[in-house]
Amino acid sequence: MQFTLKQLRVFRAIDELGSTTAAGQALALSQSAISSSLQQLEENIGQQLFERVGRQLVLNRFGQSLLPNIASLLDQAAELDQQFMGNAIGGVIEIGASFTIANHVIVDPMVDFQKQHPSVEIRITSDNSPGITDRLNSGDLDFGLIESPVTDPAIFCEPWLEDELVVFASPDHPLSTKTKVSMADLVTTPWVLRERGSGARTMFNDTFSAHLNDIDIAMEFRHNEPIKRAVARTVGIGCLSRRVVERELADATLIEIDTPPPARMARRFYLIRRHATQLTPAALMFWQQCLVMH
Repeated sequence: MQFTLKQLRVFRAIDELGSTTAAGQALALSQSAISSSLQQLEENIGQQLFERVGRQLVLNRFGQSLLPNIASLLDQAAELDQQFMGNAIGGVIEIGASFTIANHVIVDPMVDFQKQHPSVEIRITSDNSPGITDRLNSGDLDFGLIESPVTDPAIFCEPWLEDELVVFASPDHPLSTKTKVSMADLVTTPWVLRERGSGARTMFNDTFSAHLNDIDIAMEFRHNEPIKRAVARTVGIGCLSRRVVERELADATLIEIDTPPPARMARRFYLIRRHATQLTPAALMFWQQCLVMH
């Protein structure tokens, strides 16, 4: 089977932008050239890759199965191209990360990357997930790492690490010693939560959507540490990423509450970047390093 990098770039552009017209604009090709490349790729493979949904082209199941390997191949080709050109990996990478990711996830990968590429400087901006998305749209960042998916059509959103929010309490809180906690218990006790719009708060609101009018939110904070301190002083129970409270749970200064299934909050983190902007070689390499994290 034969294919060209041009055909694969067309494939990815159509997937990201949803139409041959938009893909042509992004790749500086005519719509007919885009359509021809896609047709040749599908003929070589012997299967269709897209379905038309309204005015958009959407990957079918077979196309979706090819996407990770095609994306990886194109990223490797871009890196190889830079090596052929003799361009050393260097410069500044501007990334934005939600508070949880900035404080508990991304520091070690940043250190490892800069040890491998000492001529690269990584600058990190912390904000909640909507704030990072706004900064990315303003052109202030190369890419972002956030806690909830983005529906903005200008943003490419890549599912990243698995995560979960845990409900926790002070050892002195009545729920910390209760063997079976019900939804009624959770709804009728005060909470200490992240601010509205944050990834953790959005997940909480979605999970408890049927009960939001009844829940007593005792305090709200923009950062995680004040929530842990307030919960430790029995102001209420809290809800944060397990990564944020793992030390306190291990030493039992905070106690995880075994919540019923409807209150369990598995989620993902996401990598985001602008569709219209190509990552620099250094930013692309760091994006790839993030993608292989576990």
